[in-house]
Amino acid sequence: MLQENLVPNKRTYAVLVDAWCSSGKLREAQEFLAEMSGKGLNPPVRGRDLLIEGLLKAGYLEAVKDKARNMAKQRFLPDLQTFNSLIKSISKSSMSTEVDFCIDLYNSVCALGLSPDINTYKIMIPAVSRAGKVDEAFRLLNDLVESGYRPFLELYAPVMKLMCKNGRFDDVFCFFSDMKVKGHPPNRPVYTMLITMCGRGGRFVEAANYLVEMTEFGLTPISRCFDLVTDGLKNCGKHDLARRIEQLEVDIRGV
Repeated sequence: MLQENLVPNKRTYAVLVDAWCSSGKLREAQEFLAEMSGKGLNPPVRGRDLLIEGLLKAGYLEAVKDKARNMAKQRFLPDLQTFNSLIKSISKSSMSTEVDFCIDLYNSVCALGLSPDINTYKIMIPAVSRAGKVDEAFRLLNDLVESGYRPFLELYAPVMKLMCKNGRFDDVFCFFSDMKVKGHPPNRPVYTMLITMCGRGGRFVEAANYLVEMTEFGLTPISRCFDLVTDGLKNCGKHDLARRIEQLEVDIRGV
């Protein structure tokens, strides 16, 4: 390439770095990038990003984490695509420590000026929700909204479910009202989840209200939701409301 005056591009560097990393020759990959830089043949992105991508593809997660920590300490910002690939690979682990690493790294790079995109949030929010970190998930959703994005159902529904499991129903109700304004409209599975969680938490009046609300939006509740709500209302002495829910089911299903 050099003899023919061809300039290597990102793809050229990526292929070569990936080959070194796949062979376990991390030092050689670093030396290769340094040598190219010394010759004035700088890749379109920083060599550190290419090296991290190569290590990720080769499965060297611990080496990647070390590189990412050092970059943050030295106040170097990774490329956004590289950062997203990094947290996606690490957050696949169910270990809480790996999710903590992603949270810490997210905070560090944002403080340095990195602007997350919607893909960043699609990776981070489900990961922290699976790890049971409700406050972090809630904060990330707020970051998403403040960045001008509308939360998708698959992002805010897990946070709602997690808050329900923690018994924070009042927070859930406020949060859900907020999401109906700022996020994408809830669908049948979201209402079904919320009604089910309310029933399990003994919040049968709220479950009944959401059941009625979803019918007003043209969404038909499943039979299990009707049974859950009416039985729960009867058991807690709300017989008039239970009869109204039973009549609603008759009106909808004609049974």
